[in-house]
Amino acid sequence: MDPTSLDDAKELLYGLPLKSFVAERDFLVKQIWAAGNRDLANEVKTLRKPSMVAAEVNHIVRADPEGVDLILQAATLLRAAQTGALEGSTIDASELQQQYRAAIRGLSQSAPTRRAEVRAALEAATIDEASQDDLRSGCLVVVPTTVSVFGTAPPSPAIAPTSATEEPSPPVDELEARRVRRRASNDKDQPQADEEGAAEQAAAEKEAATAEKRRAAEAEAEAEPPSGTERYGLVGMDVMFASEPPSEMPVGGIARQESDGLNAHETLADGGGADTAREQAALEQALAVVQVQRATAEKARANAETAKANAHERAEQAEAKVDALAQIIAAFEID
Repeated sequence: MDPTSLDDAKELLYGLPLKSFVAERDFLVKQIWAAGNRDLANEVKTLRKPSMVAAEVNHIVRADPEGVDLILQAATLLRAAQTGALEGSTIDASELQQQYRAAIRGLSQSAPTRRAEVRAALEAATIDEASQDDLRSGCLVVVPTTVSVFGTAPPSPAIAPTSATEEPSPPVDELEARRVRRRASNDKDQPQADEEGAAEQAAAEKEAATAEKRRAAEAEAEAEPPSGTERYGLVGMDVMFASEPPSEMPVGGIARQESDGLNAHETLADGGGADTAREQAALEQALAVVQVQRATAEKARANAETAKANAHERAEQAEAKVDALAQIIAAFEID
């Protein structure tokens, strides 16, 4: 079906592979122009090719719209907590920070590559209000440069600290380092024997090959993110937002769900071999869901209590005015 609006065109184009974006955009412009909608054709022609990281974010957002809704809600609640809007609630900013980071980490696990850059891009786009709609629809063009929700700039992917779920840095080849140092020392005294150098080279190559196989196995294990209800670690968690709005969910029910998430975490810890980084990320995201739900309910309850107190005060003021008026009327009757 031919697009009839700019949003339709963006929905189509930004879901395509990055390498085919320009050709498909130009072809679409010709189609729309031939159909007689020249204004739309001119608008579509201005659409820019997304950056590599933005294209990766668009891909995982389109595959998991519930996940991006979660991080946007978590970011909103965190800003509210930091500005004091949740004053009187049992939720604090530090707790929400942990859940926001868990939600970001859980969604970025879906990225096959550039996970650190994707994680930084998700944080930047959730904070930049001008980018939130493009992020939600999977039509991000560039990663915005913005202040982090934590009050500092998002970490550069090149220097971002490595989390427990990322691929480990290649181990330092101590054998090779020792060999180089020994060679430099022996150059001053006597040439190193060819047999010794060959043996050490073979050992170094063998150790490097073993380390590479180990890293490949770890990367392959992490490249399979959980899906469906397993993604959140709790049965039925993937329909929580659809079945009951956060503002209407009872705080007690949220506490029970949070308890279920903690019990699941303890069960996993007792399982020994099942305690993988991928499962840990799924559990953290499950906790993030219930914590966001709980924070939303706490905020709604605080607002309701404030409204109730204000209504009670207005009622007392009205009652006082009625009493005063009654006294005035009674005084006139006596006179």
